[in-house]
Amino acid sequence: MKKMILLSISLAICSTISAQLNVESTGKVNVQSTGNLLPTMFAVGQTANTYSGHDIAAAIHIRPNSYGRTAGIYCKTVANNAQLFGRSFGTYSVSGNATSGYNYGVMGAIEGTNYGAGVYGSSVNITGYVPGMYAGYFNGDTYVDGTLTATNVITPSDIRLKTNITNISNTDQTLNNLMKINVLCYNNKKHEVPEAERDTIQDATLEAYNKKWESDAQERHFGFSAQELQEIFPDLVKVGQDGYLGINYVEMVPLLLRSIQELKQELDEVKGGVKNKTRSASNISTDFSTITTGNVLYQNTPNPFKEQTVIRFKLADNVKNASIYIFDMTGKTLKKLPISSGMENVSVGGYELGEGMFFYSLIVNGKEIDTKRMVITK
Repeated sequence: MKKMILLSISLAICSTISAQLNVESTGKVNVQSTGNLLPTMFAVGQTANTYSGHDIAAAIHIRPNSYGRTAGIYCKTVANNAQLFGRSFGTYSVSGNATSGYNYGVMGAIEGTNYGAGVYGSSVNITGYVPGMYAGYFNGDTYVDGTLTATNVITPSDIRLKTNITNISNTDQTLNNLMKINVLCYNNKKHEVPEAERDTIQDATLEAYNKKWESDAQERHFGFSAQELQEIFPDLVKVGQDGYLGINYVEMVPLLLRSIQELKQELDEVKGGVKNKTRSASNISTDFSTITTGNVLYQNTPNPFKEQTVIRFKLADNVKNASIYIFDMTGKTLKKLPISSGMENVSVGGYELGEGMFFYSLIVNGKEIDTKRMVITK
């Protein structure tokens, strides 16, 4: 009787397995799948024609029917000892020598209309919300050891994402601060592999690493010293996980724009001052022409001179206030000689000024009529 019961149980199990597991004569294996296996050697949950046109070693096809978490393949490689010697790969994939341009070590795609990513990477937790549809989404710091090429680089900058907003004012002296920064031209220094890790790296890997750095060492780069920039704009400098300082060059752009605005403002002020002076000169042109009429300054004689020279001039009868001013080369007033309409000249002694080159001007009623140069010798 017991043998009959065991035989019945065995037949039931075999019947269940037969319904879930199908091994074809070609060696292809199918688990809980409908239809034929097509080119797939091993399939779990595969439906017919799903992978038509592909040569696949193994295929796993899952269609969730309820809320929850599902995984086509779940791989986890975490050592119990954080100091375990060796390498750890959650998933390790290699491809090559297929049609050029169509070799993918890992290929991911997002289907449907719901948010997600073809490839998701995180240094924070195992899963996270993806606010859109992206080919790749990385939640955490991402490091690229090599050249990063992108058609466009967009930095989120919506005003709705900002708080504690202030404008950079003239008192911040952005231009003056930028002028303190030295622009450097340099070669990158090779990052040496730590001694503790060298024995764990294969010779071929270490050789390829060294060749890469030999090539990079030939390239000249332009930038700033992070330590120097940290003194001026500390928010633009970050400390990496490797302990080295890095610069947020993207946010240098707003500061450069602000410095241009400051230059533009200064230029506008200068232009405004010139316009005001032009208007003033235009307004007094009639008065000035009246003042200059009949007022003349002549070249001093002798010139050059050593002991004494004579400065001749002619004043109109209506002059109320006139003087001869003598200046040094810096524009500093050295002497003021009052004159009147009844006078024709004044004398200047070389001992009064000393050796050198000087300027003298005829000033009538507060207006400069003319300026000439004189030289005193030893």
